[in-house]
Amino acid sequence: MGDDLDALTSQLSGGFQVDPAALGEHPRYSQFKNLSKAAEQQAKRRQEKLERQKNGLFDKMMKLRNLAFDDVTSDEEDDEEATTEAHESHHVGKYNKFGRYADKLMLSEWLVDIPETLSEEWTMVMAPIGKRCLVVASRGFTTAYNKAGRQVGQFQSRLPGGNSRSKPDQSWTILDCIYSNHVYYVLDLLSWNAHEYAENPYDFRQFMLQSKLDETPELKMSTAGFRNIFVLAPRCKCSREDMAQLLAKENDLRLDGLLFYHKSVVYEPGQSPLVGWLKPWMLPEILNVSIPEKYQQESKGQSSAQFIESFNQKHKHQSKIDRTMEQD
Repeated sequence: MGDDLDALTSQLSGGFQVDPAALGEHPRYSQFKNLSKAAEQQAKRRQEKLERQKNGLFDKMMKLRNLAFDDVTSDEEDDEEATTEAHESHHVGKYNKFGRYADKLMLSEWLVDIPETLSEEWTMVMAPIGKRCLVVASRGFTTAYNKAGRQVGQFQSRLPGGNSRSKPDQSWTILDCIYSNHVYYVLDLLSWNAHEYAENPYDFRQFMLQSKLDETPELKMSTAGFRNIFVLAPRCKCSREDMAQLLAKENDLRLDGLLFYHKSVVYEPGQSPLVGWLKPWMLPEILNVSIPEKYQQESKGQSSAQFIESFNQKHKHQSKIDRTMEQD
């Protein structure tokens, strides 16, 4: 592995330029054996996933109504700051009473294969630094659960079903969000006011999410009774111009990374080859997209391939790609 990595670093230092017209597997990754295999398998699994969805054979994630109307109350105090890494690292078994909410989020894979249809069929979403959570509004409460299923906040919100003025058993809303400093950045829509959207394609979910948020502007306003607000995470189509413009816009986000959603992906739990992830500083190298200087400095001299390998080893991260990858 070390020899491969050194060879890759040497090749990258030669200033290889990306052909702007090429949107298939990135040329640099093809020179790095494991990532090249990962790219091939990701492309294959992506196509298989689309075929299963097209034929209606994808697995259903959950019965959303049952999830919404499970017991969402807790003896714990409403502590929205209890979303630190230390809390997330506790054993899930200690909080098994929240197990019904564990592993319900749709997660990304490193975007090691660049889709040929990236600019036409994919959307890039900015993911701020924060805590990923499933937000369930029902029975007059709004409750946030982390990826392990542990409750990390409970409060009143203006989401349908999420406050004491809501009609019991008649309204519920479930969102995929990132929480940071009393702001919930909404990534995706699972249900809204008892209407379920998880099995609809991503582009339709995004249209409905945008519409619902536009119809409820008070969600963006923080007041004494509704301190937390909900806003749409910034997004754009995956043309180079649109991606560059979005990243260049002035905003208050402390950006963690970028999510890439295929327009047809339905919402299912676990890693999906139809949802990609990159760090902002990787875009010039991988997608030939210009980025502001503040992101360029985050690479710390590493290539994308080096960072991904190091990240996977440090966090003992094994994706579906890694587990099925042929070993050297």
